Amino acid sequence: MPPLERARTPMSNRTKQRRSGGLTLLLYQRTLHPELFRILGTERVQRRAYEADIWLVEGGHVISFTANKNTLTEVIVTNNEPLTDRGLLQTIPCRGEKYHEMTSGANIRYMISTQEEQLTQTLYEATKHEISTYASKRELMTAEVPATAETGATLSVLDIERHSTELQIHAFHLFDENQMVIKTQAIFEVVKTA
Repeated sequence: MPPLERARTPMSNRTKQRRSGGLTLLLYQRTLHPELFRILGTERVQRRAYEADIWLVEGGHVISFTANKNTLTEVIVTNNEPLTDRGLLQTIPCRGEKYHEMTSGANIRYMISTQEEQLTQTLYEATKHEISTYASKRELMTAEVPATAETGATLSVLDIERHSTELQIHAFHLFDENQMVIKTQAIFEVVKTA
Protein backbone atom coordinates (compact mmCIF):
# COMPACT_ATOMS: atom_id res chain seq x y z
CA MET A 1 0.00 0.00 0.00
CA PRO A 2 1.45 3.42 -0.92
CA PRO A 3 2.25 5.72 2.06
CA LEU A 4 -0.59 8.17 1.32
CA GLU A 5 -3.22 5.44 1.27
CA ARG A 6 -1.92 3.99 4.50
CA ALA A 7 -2.13 7.43 6.15
CA ARG A 8 -5.79 7.70 5.16
CA THR A 9 -6.72 4.31 6.56
CA PRO A 10 -9.01 4.86 9.57
CA MET A 11 -7.39 4.17 12.93
CA SER A 12 -8.76 1.28 14.89
CA ASN A 13 -10.95 2.17 17.88
CA ARG A 14 -10.64 -1.33 19.30
CA THR A 15 -9.72 -1.45 22.93
CA LYS A 16 -6.29 -2.59 24.00
CA GLN A 17 -5.59 -5.90 25.68
CA ARG A 18 -6.34 -5.60 29.41
CA ARG A 19 -3.05 -5.21 31.25
CA SER A 20 -4.34 -5.10 34.80
CA GLY A 21 -7.55 -5.69 36.69
CA GLY A 22 -10.16 -3.03 37.25
CA LEU A 23 -12.02 -2.11 40.39
CA THR A 24 -13.79 -4.32 42.89
CA LEU A 25 -17.12 -3.55 44.57
CA LEU A 26 -17.29 -4.55 48.23
CA LEU A 27 -20.55 -4.25 50.18
CA TYR A 28 -20.48 -4.11 53.97
CA GLN A 29 -23.28 -4.05 56.50
CA ARG A 30 -21.39 -1.58 58.70
CA THR A 31 -19.24 1.53 58.51
CA LEU A 32 -15.52 1.12 57.89
CA HIS A 33 -12.71 2.87 59.72
CA PRO A 34 -11.11 5.77 57.82
CA GLU A 35 -7.62 4.43 58.61
CA LEU A 36 -8.21 1.65 56.06
CA PHE A 37 -8.01 4.23 53.24
CA ARG A 38 -6.01 7.15 51.95
CA ILE A 39 -8.87 9.67 51.89
CA LEU A 40 -8.58 12.44 49.27
CA GLY A 41 -11.94 14.17 49.78
CA THR A 42 -15.03 13.86 51.99
CA GLU A 43 -18.64 14.96 52.11
CA ARG A 44 -21.38 14.31 54.65
CA VAL A 45 -25.06 14.28 53.66
CA GLN A 46 -27.74 14.53 56.35
CA ARG A 47 -31.44 14.18 55.64
CA ARG A 48 -34.34 13.36 57.93
CA ALA A 49 -34.51 9.79 56.55
CA TYR A 50 -30.77 9.02 56.27
CA GLU A 51 -27.15 10.07 56.75
CA ALA A 52 -24.28 9.35 54.37
CA ASP A 53 -20.52 9.71 54.51
CA ILE A 54 -18.89 9.91 51.09
CA TRP A 55 -15.13 9.57 50.67
CA LEU A 56 -13.00 9.80 47.56
CA VAL A 57 -10.09 7.50 48.30
CA GLU A 58 -6.97 6.62 46.40
CA GLY A 59 -8.09 4.19 43.70
CA GLY A 60 -11.85 4.51 44.27
CA HIS A 61 -14.53 5.66 46.71
CA VAL A 62 -16.45 4.72 49.87
CA ILE A 63 -20.10 5.53 50.62
CA SER A 64 -21.59 4.69 54.03
CA PHE A 65 -25.38 5.07 54.04
CA THR A 66 -27.29 4.80 57.32
CA ALA A 67 -31.09 4.78 57.74
CA ASN A 68 -32.37 4.23 61.28
CA LYS A 69 -30.04 1.58 62.68
CA ASN A 70 -29.12 -0.06 59.35
CA THR A 71 -25.91 0.76 57.50
CA LEU A 72 -24.80 -0.26 54.01
CA THR A 73 -21.30 0.66 52.85
CA GLU A 74 -20.25 0.58 49.20
CA VAL A 75 -16.49 0.37 48.67
CA ILE A 76 -15.06 0.53 45.16
CA VAL A 77 -11.29 0.09 45.16
CA THR A 78 -8.48 -1.20 42.97
CA ASN A 79 -7.30 -4.03 45.20
CA ASN A 80 -9.06 -7.39 45.04
CA GLU A 81 -8.60 -8.39 48.67
CA PRO A 82 -11.36 -7.46 51.13
CA LEU A 83 -10.22 -4.77 53.55
CA THR A 84 -11.83 -6.73 56.35
CA ASP A 85 -14.18 -9.70 56.47
CA ARG A 86 -16.23 -8.29 59.35
CA GLY A 87 -19.64 -7.28 58.01
CA LEU A 88 -18.71 -8.11 54.39
CA LEU A 89 -21.87 -8.98 52.44
CA GLN A 90 -20.55 -9.32 48.87
CA THR A 91 -17.51 -8.87 46.64
CA ILE A 92 -18.19 -8.14 42.96
CA PRO A 93 -15.54 -7.38 40.29
CA CYS A 94 -16.41 -4.31 38.18
CA ARG A 95 -15.44 -5.94 34.88
CA GLY A 96 -17.44 -5.20 31.74
CA GLU A 97 -21.00 -4.10 32.44
CA LYS A 98 -22.73 -5.22 35.63
CA TYR A 99 -25.99 -4.52 37.44
CA HIS A 100 -26.64 -5.45 41.05
CA GLU A 101 -29.65 -4.88 43.29
CA MET A 102 -30.28 -5.81 46.91
CA THR A 103 -32.09 -4.85 50.10
CA SER A 104 -30.03 -4.37 53.23
CA GLY A 105 -31.81 -4.73 56.55
CA ALA A 106 -35.48 -3.86 56.37
CA ASN A 107 -35.17 -0.36 55.01
CA ILE A 108 -32.28 0.19 52.54
CA ARG A 109 -32.73 -0.64 48.86
CA TYR A 110 -29.50 -0.52 46.87
CA MET A 111 -28.93 -0.62 43.12
CA ILE A 112 -25.70 -0.20 41.16
CA SER A 113 -24.65 -0.43 37.55
CA THR A 114 -20.98 -0.50 36.60
CA GLN A 115 -19.28 -0.13 33.25
CA GLU A 116 -15.60 -0.72 32.61
CA GLU A 117 -13.96 0.36 29.35
CA GLN A 118 -10.36 0.20 28.26
CA LEU A 119 -9.89 2.81 25.54
CA THR A 120 -7.28 3.71 22.97
CA GLN A 121 -4.98 6.53 24.07
CA THR A 122 -6.79 9.12 21.90
CA LEU A 123 -10.28 8.17 23.11
CA TYR A 124 -9.05 7.98 26.71
CA GLU A 125 -7.54 11.48 26.60
CA ALA A 126 -10.74 12.91 25.05
CA THR A 127 -12.90 11.17 27.67
CA LYS A 128 -10.67 12.36 30.51
CA HIS A 129 -10.82 15.95 29.20
CA GLU A 130 -14.63 15.77 28.87
CA ILE A 131 -15.13 14.39 32.40
CA SER A 132 -12.65 16.87 33.87
CA THR A 133 -14.41 19.80 32.18
CA TYR A 134 -17.84 18.53 33.30
CA ALA A 135 -16.60 18.16 36.90
CA SER A 136 -15.10 21.64 36.91
CA LYS A 137 -18.22 23.33 35.52
CA ARG A 138 -20.50 21.57 38.01
CA GLU A 139 -18.05 21.87 40.94
CA LEU A 140 -18.17 18.13 41.59
CA MET A 141 -16.16 16.17 44.14
CA THR A 142 -12.85 15.47 42.38
CA ALA A 143 -9.50 13.91 43.23
CA GLU A 144 -6.45 13.69 40.99
CA VAL A 145 -3.49 11.55 41.94
CA PRO A 146 -0.30 12.28 39.96
CA ALA A 147 1.74 9.53 38.34
CA THR A 148 4.48 7.86 40.37
CA ALA A 149 7.33 5.55 39.38
CA GLU A 150 5.01 2.58 40.06
CA THR A 151 1.64 3.78 38.72
CA GLY A 152 0.09 6.21 36.27
CA ALA A 153 -2.04 9.19 37.23
CA THR A 154 -5.69 8.75 38.22
CA LEU A 155 -8.75 10.97 38.16
CA SER A 156 -11.86 10.30 40.24
CA VAL A 157 -15.08 12.32 40.07
CA LEU A 158 -18.29 11.90 42.10
CA ASP A 159 -21.55 13.55 41.02
CA ILE A 160 -23.80 13.40 44.10
CA GLU A 161 -27.57 13.87 43.94
CA ARG A 162 -29.15 14.35 47.36
CA HIS A 163 -32.89 13.66 47.72
CA SER A 164 -35.10 13.39 50.79
CA THR A 165 -35.21 9.56 50.85
CA GLU A 166 -32.62 8.68 48.21
CA LEU A 167 -28.95 9.27 47.43
CA GLN A 168 -27.63 8.86 43.87
CA ILE A 169 -23.92 8.79 43.09
CA HIS A 170 -22.47 8.86 39.59
CA ALA A 171 -18.77 7.95 39.82
CA PHE A 172 -16.05 8.18 37.20
CA HIS A 173 -12.63 6.60 37.87
CA LEU A 174 -9.93 7.02 35.19
CA PHE A 175 -6.55 5.29 35.20
CA ASP A 176 -3.85 6.67 32.88
CA GLU A 177 -1.65 3.57 33.21
CA ASN A 178 -3.98 1.38 31.14
CA GLN A 179 -6.48 3.94 29.72
CA MET A 180 -9.20 2.40 31.89
CA VAL A 181 -12.47 4.26 32.53
CA ILE A 182 -14.86 2.88 35.13
CA LYS A 183 -18.29 4.47 35.52
CA THR A 184 -20.75 3.55 38.24
CA GLN A 185 -24.21 4.72 39.14
CA ALA A 186 -25.46 3.80 42.60
CA ILE A 187 -28.80 4.48 44.25
CA PHE A 188 -29.32 4.13 48.00
CA GLU A 189 -33.02 4.39 48.86
CA VAL A 190 -34.79 4.41 52.20
CA VAL A 191 -37.73 2.02 52.01
CA LYS A 192 -40.72 2.67 54.26
CA THR A 193 -41.35 -0.25 56.58
CA ALA A 194 -44.82 -1.25 57.74
